[in-house]
Amino acid sequence: MNSSLLDRISFLPNTLAARLFILSSLAAILGVLIVAFVILQEYRQNAEARLNEVLIANVFNLMGTFEVDQNGKLMGLPDLGDSRYNLFDSGYYWSVQKISDEKSRIASISLADQKIIIPPTAELDQTFQRSFEMEDKIGQMLQGLEAQVFLGEGDELYSFRITANKSSLNEEITGFLWRLASILSIFAFSMVLATYLLVRLGLKPISRAVEMLGKVRTGEASRIDGHYPDEIAPLIAQTNALIESNNTIVERARTQVGNLAHSLKTPLAVMQNELPKLSKEKQPIFKEQVDTMRNQVQVYLDRARISARSSTSIANTPLFPVLEKLSNVVSKLNPATDIDSDFDDEGLIFEGEEHDLQEIFGNLIENAAKYAKTAMKISAGLSKGRLEITVEDDGSGMSAQDIKKAEKRGGRVDEGKVGWGLGLSIVRDIVDEYDGSFKLSKSPMGGLKAVVLLPGRKEKSH
Repeated sequence: MNSSLLDRISFLPNTLAARLFILSSLAAILGVLIVAFVILQEYRQNAEARLNEVLIANVFNLMGTFEVDQNGKLMGLPDLGDSRYNLFDSGYYWSVQKISDEKSRIASISLADQKIIIPPTAELDQTFQRSFEMEDKIGQMLQGLEAQVFLGEGDELYSFRITANKSSLNEEITGFLWRLASILSIFAFSMVLATYLLVRLGLKPISRAVEMLGKVRTGEASRIDGHYPDEIAPLIAQTNALIESNNTIVERARTQVGNLAHSLKTPLAVMQNELPKLSKEKQPIFKEQVDTMRNQVQVYLDRARISARSSTSIANTPLFPVLEKLSNVVSKLNPATDIDSDFDDEGLIFEGEEHDLQEIFGNLIENAAKYAKTAMKISAGLSKGRLEITVEDDGSGMSAQDIKKAEKRGGRVDEGKVGWGLGLSIVRDIVDEYDGSFKLSKSPMGGLKAVVLLPGRKEKSH
């Protein structure tokens, strides 16, 4: 059975452990059922053969106890050692009769006024014997045997017929079936339990590798450590090599970003120093353009740094110290603005670098403080397994059209101003690189409400 066929089987769950357990259990149960069927058929055949042997023995017993007297009269008093041949309608019957004269007959007490009627389809073999099945007057199925022999020195054939009730055979088989079902049920349960344990133990190294890979992703480990079976050891080795390669690429990208930043700082500084030499009319224009270049360079350097780091191992940054520090700075710079801080838990961890968290939160509270009239609110907590940071103010807010534009990647509300729309664009870019979400809306306070969702968790207590 190939993987594509397994994928088309709808009842199988999408986990390797469950698939192995279900398929192995089904195979074990199917095997037990086949074994049970074969054993039962073999037992039935043996039981029927034993019954037939008993009938043959009883027929020969009858032959040895009957004779014909001088007048041709049939005589005999058999004792088969089975009391059921003396019970009416028991299904255990025998009769001895002259074939040429049906009135010359001796029968068992159990047969009473009945006759042992042989179906016409039953044929005699070379030894003048034949087996047959018949139904008596009360509907019981009987297994029978007839033997035709000559008695004495005469030439008259006599028919020796004997039957046994098949219900006793069926009861014996049914009893064996229940015993067999009980034993095989215990065996099947043991097989299923063993399969479960084997699957759990067999896939434990894979679960351990997945757990270690998760720690690498969250920054708790730098590689997948431990001993693994030979079947998956090459995969672990290749994964570690990929992690090391990505780390090397990240470090190289960061170095290049730093070199680019340093190479651009000198020309911008020269331009900044040359501004006083320009006429007063041109100085504001050139100063604005230099500031714009500096800000744009920083934005794209940050984007390059974040993109180089994405899909690799990330750092872990405590959320509360960064938010508290930036909140205190903004509070000192804006003493007339009332800042309400609400942090659910001081043990929250941002699964990313501190610089990125500072960029996101710093831009949000800077914009809020810039446009707040008297108050702003900052809150942070854990929502559905992700960090949720909310910044809102009581300013004039933004129109729905401006919000839609600001939420687009790289979008700015006012291309003519430096800072306001650019800060939200930086937030948008960083959040996207972390596969987070950034939402703007009207705040209940009257101004703008910014909500950011980022990867994070609660710090484990020791």
